[in-house]
Amino acid sequence: MTKDLNLLRLLIVLNEEKQTIAAARRLNVSQPTISVMLRKLRDQFNDPLFVRDKNQLEPTLRCQQILQGLAGLLDGLDALYVDEKSWDISKLSGEITLVFTPPLMSTIAAPLVSQLSKAAPNITVDCYHWGFDALRDIELKRKCWGFSANTMETNKNILQKEVGNDEFVLVMRKSHPLNQGAGLGEVLQFPLCVNLVYGDSSSSSSEQIFRSLGVEKKVSVRTSDVMVMLNLVESSDYLGIISKYLVKNLDERFSYIPIPSELPAEANLRPLSLFTHQRNRHDPLTKWLHHQAQSLLT
Repeated sequence: MTKDLNLLRLLIVLNEEKQTIAAARRLNVSQPTISVMLRKLRDQFNDPLFVRDKNQLEPTLRCQQILQGLAGLLDGLDALYVDEKSWDISKLSGEITLVFTPPLMSTIAAPLVSQLSKAAPNITVDCYHWGFDALRDIELKRKCWGFSANTMETNKNILQKEVGNDEFVLVMRKSHPLNQGAGLGEVLQFPLCVNLVYGDSSSSSSEQIFRSLGVEKKVSVRTSDVMVMLNLVESSDYLGIISKYLVKNLDERFSYIPIPSELPAEANLRPLSLFTHQRNRHDPLTKWLHHQAQSLLT
């Protein structure tokens, strides 16, 4: 039987989309064409490959085994034909996914997506918060990139490339009793609100630093929404720990002061990275995103 390697991409798309209609839309073909392609694949592998579970298609065990190494093989073949010198971002089409931790969603996400949309007007960008499934999405989706702190625990399939540092300040309401140049002792008299880094409800880096210094300070609120923090800060004596890149967006209702000098350097800086799957290591878009993020953070 003739083996058509071009059909193999359909397995990846169906595994991601879970529906033939969505796969057809993504591949820009008709749904009957998808059915014909899938029938040929089933004949080639002598396996159903996908079975219907309610309204979704789920891969069989044989299909899962094929998929484990398939994406890397196909992307490796694509890399042979990539000529970075002739690569033109304006010619890109289709869909890509960008995932940002909540603090970065309020700082670099909008300008980065704006630059990408202008440079590649024919693409559609899915942009959402980094949650518990972010690393899984980066691993499974062929065109997915994420931005988060370097402290993320990943596996060998995920590539990290540093883009710069997030730096922090303390934000408060304009009439807050805390003065400029306040020391750590004065700061600790007020309730604190911190951003969750990636949807994790465990202790924040701020709390870990306090514990390392033997300081008994309870963070009163952890939130993944910057607006929740700012609403608390505006209406009470709360202090919020925010990225310095957010300061330019604050209006006259707020003021800010530096992180107390008594705290270690890691309290003021957090290295950030671009995360993507190893299959995108040589993708020119990875280099482009990395460069743009670096520029925004400097």
